[in-house]
Amino acid sequence: MPAQCDSSGSNATVLDAAHRDDPTAWSDIVGRYEVTVRAVVAGYRLGPAESADAVQNTWLRLVEHSAAIRDPEKLGGWLRTTARRECLALLHRRRTERTAPLDVDQIRAPQPTPEEAAILAEARRRVRSATGALPGRPRTLIDALYYQPQASYAEVARRTGMAIGSIGPTRIRTLRYLRRSLEDLR
Repeated sequence: MPAQCDSSGSNATVLDAAHRDDPTAWSDIVGRYEVTVRAVVAGYRLGPAESADAVQNTWLRLVEHSAAIRDPEKLGGWLRTTARRECLALLHRRRTERTAPLDVDQIRAPQPTPEEAAILAEARRRVRSATGALPGRPRTLIDALYYQPQASYAEVARRTGMAIGSIGPTRIRTLRYLRRSLEDLR
């Protein structure tokens, strides 16, 4: 494909000037081939950010490898090939970087900090102390509901000797009493 804009020098001359850090030479190269590079990238239907990355990476590769180009007059072909490779690399990364489905059971809570562990231990001690101060039947109910392995209301009724219908109301009254007791400890 021919160069996209006219210039006074050959590719060899312009690349040589670019090696000498001539900013106008780099501008000339970009001016000649920007449309070509963008056309190749557009053919891959990448998103705007990925397209911009592919174009930028193509120019970066030219800066990195311009001294190694054997035939400067074929620079357009080199840039088209490089742009294709950059697009394919982006597509490959997109395909391989997809995250695996998140399994909620595999998520582990981070370990508490020493300060959090101390606060949690103190809160547990206060709750256990308030629970221990409860009178017989409410204490037995709280133990059966919260400190023993989870059980059905029928099992809790058997353990505590309470009717199933009275477990809920007694639990509510007891938890209110515990809340007031814990607030008094503050």
